[in-house]
Amino acid sequence: MENRLKNKSGQYLLKFTPNTYMGEEDFLVAPCNENAYKAVTLWPYWQHFALNIFGPKSSGKSHLAQIWINRIQMSLPRPIQIPIVPAQHINMKNLNKYANENPFLVIENLDGTINEEAFFHLYNHYNVEGKFILFTSELPPSKLPFKLPDLRSRLNIIPTVEILQPDDTMLTALIAKLFNDRQIIISQDILDYILKHTERSFDYVARLIEEIDDISWTYGRAVSIPIVKDALTNLNKNQQLELFI
Repeated sequence: MENRLKNKSGQYLLKFTPNTYMGEEDFLVAPCNENAYKAVTLWPYWQHFALNIFGPKSSGKSHLAQIWINRIQMSLPRPIQIPIVPAQHINMKNLNKYANENPFLVIENLDGTINEEAFFHLYNHYNVEGKFILFTSELPPSKLPFKLPDLRSRLNIIPTVEILQPDDTMLTALIAKLFNDRQIIISQDILDYILKHTERSFDYVARLIEEIDDISWTYGRAVSIPIVKDALTNLNKNQQLELFI
C-alpha cells in the first residue's frame, strides 16, 4: 500500500506501508528477551499446555507469537489455521467455536477487562492433551485484577516469562530494523544521535521512528539530525499533553 503527497515543488512523494518482517530470523535476540524466546521455541516440550509472555508495549510479544505459530506449522503434515485473538474478543458466544475448532490459539493483550467467565471455560477447554495456548500481556496474570477466584488461581499457575526494557545493544539493532522495515537508510551519526536522546523503551523508539518517517515524508527530505530533533520535540510534546487528558 502507498500514500501520495505533493511537495512544494509539485512533485509526488510516495510513501509505502512499512514491511514488518516477522520471521524467526528477523527476531532480535538480546538479554532483555532471551528467556522469552527460549520459552516459546521450547515447544512442543512445554511442561504446561499454556505460556504467558509479558512485557512492555512494542517489545516483540506478537513477533514471538508468530514464531510459535510458524514452528507449529512446520511440525504439521499440512498447515492449519491458528487464530490470533485479542483477549477482549473472547466471550461466551464465541468461546466454543475457538476452543473446538483450534488445537492451537494465541490470545493477545490479556488484561483486567476480559470476560472472566469465558476465560475460565477457555482455560478448561485447553487444559487437555494435544491443545496449546499462548497468552501475551503487559503484566503477568498474577498482577491483573481478576475478580473470579477460580480464574485467578488457574491463570496464576501458567508459566510466565518477562521481556525487559532494551539495553543499548538491543536499541541499536531495533532502530536499524525499524528503519530497514521502512526502507530508510540512515548514517551512523543519526543512529548515535537517536541513541543519545531517545527514551530507553520499545514503545518510545517505535513511535519515534514513525514520527521521523512522517516528517521526512511530509517535507520530502532525507532523514537528518534536524528531522530527528523535530520528531523528538513532537513526541515529547504529545507525551506531556497526554498527562493532562
